[in-house]
Amino acid sequence: MNEQEFLIFFMEKIGFPEEAQEFFQGLHRQILKETEYNRRMDYIIKVFMDNQSEKAFEQADLLAKDMNIHSYTMSMMLLLLSCKPLSELYYERNISEDIFWDTLADLTYKLNECRHIYGIWGTFVRTWFPPFYQTARFALGRMQYEYSSFFLDEYSLKGVTLKKGDKVINMHIPSSGSFSEKTRMDSYQRAYRFFEKDFPEKTVPIVCSSWLLYPGYRDILPAHSNIRNFMDDFSYIKGYNRKEFTDSWRIFGKDAGKPPVDLPRDTSLQKAFAEYLEKGGTPGVGYGILFSTCSK
Repeated sequence: MNEQEFLIFFMEKIGFPEEAQEFFQGLHRQILKETEYNRRMDYIIKVFMDNQSEKAFEQADLLAKDMNIHSYTMSMMLLLLSCKPLSELYYERNISEDIFWDTLADLTYKLNECRHIYGIWGTFVRTWFPPFYQTARFALGRMQYEYSSFFLDEYSLKGVTLKKGDKVINMHIPSSGSFSEKTRMDSYQRAYRFFEKDFPEKTVPIVCSSWLLYPGYRDILPAHSNIRNFMDDFSYIKGYNRKEFTDSWRIFGKDAGKPPVDLPRDTSLQKAFAEYLEKGGTPGVGYGILFSTCSK
């Protein structure tokens, strides 16, 4: 399968909207048509896959400028075209093909966010992606995971003690639909099976830093809320207040920058947070831990 065929297959497989598929196929044809553009893109992909992401992004911006293409769009084009060599890397390292597809589906989530907020087919968070292409971050079911180090001095729970620098698994939560207990538990179990070899005590410590764990939001959410139930999955360790609600775009999209009184209230989540902010509620982030063990 050549690069063009793989691009078509790949975008269809991860659920790119049809309009976006046609758009990026057209951009790719533009690149292939001009020998110089094609040579430069091949070089950028090589640099990116050699873990020189900053240099690759700089060169991608130069190519975008020369082609009169938005940086967000060219960034996504680079990420899409880098998926073929990444699939070969997965094969070489004997990583499941299912994990490959689950992991790279994040391109679709970020594509849709960029379109919703800026009206552009692309991504505005390209610096988020290098660990995916270095096989250092994986989607295991609903959540994404990567190796990390515990940053607190010491913490004990359920007979397990963690000290500063100890290996832990850091978890991320993409905007990818259902956040039900069933999907969460399935992901935690997948994470256990994937990482258990690194934890001889048969307990995998999963940490998460997220606005979804900030205790200040608990009381504004209904008891049956999936977000509130997610808070109960983790043992809360500490929180951080913020002057601004930097995660507002995740809830309000392109309206995130509006004053609280003008924020949309079309969903129960939007209504809860708009009222919270309007009343002077403090935004923040919570940090917690979950010990994943083998399901009986």
